[in-house]
Amino acid sequence: MAEAWYNALANEAANGVSATEAVGAVLGGPAGAAMAGASAAARMAAAAGGGGSWSFDPEEIDAVIGEWTQLKEQLAEDRHAMAGLLNVLRQSPSDDEPTQEFMNVLAEGIAGLDESSASTHRYVVEFIEKLKDAKKSIGNEDSANADTLGVDAMGSV
Repeated sequence: MAEAWYNALANEAANGVSATEAVGAVLGGPAGAAMAGASAAARMAAAAGGGGSWSFDPEEIDAVIGEWTQLKEQLAEDRHAMAGLLNVLRQSPSDDEPTQEFMNVLAEGIAGLDESSASTHRYVVEFIEKLKDAKKSIGNEDSANADTLGVDAMGSV
């Protein structure tokens, strides 16, 4: 999945592909379809010149949250593996200078990768919270609109 994320982000940077499209390309399935569908709806509304709107149903939002949560767990596993690797690298197989230098460079590279992974993990955690907040906000708005119209959650008067 990491290669797919890298390719999607590279495509976004090189070709101006939106983040929604990049996420849809990586996630696929219901979560990707929800994101791609939302993106298409937003583009159609913009093309029509209207203010347009688009929405997710709770299952779609839950699917997207589930995919991002899975990514968060994978990143945490990667960080755990890197921590173990860094511990192993502290035990050099030899005391000669070339080996020591190689081990230091390798450890610096793994530490940099871990730093990047930590940053990505923080981003994913924050994004999941934003998705949860959006879901809650949409639910509150739907409930308020239903109350205003005098209907229950199922649309009955």
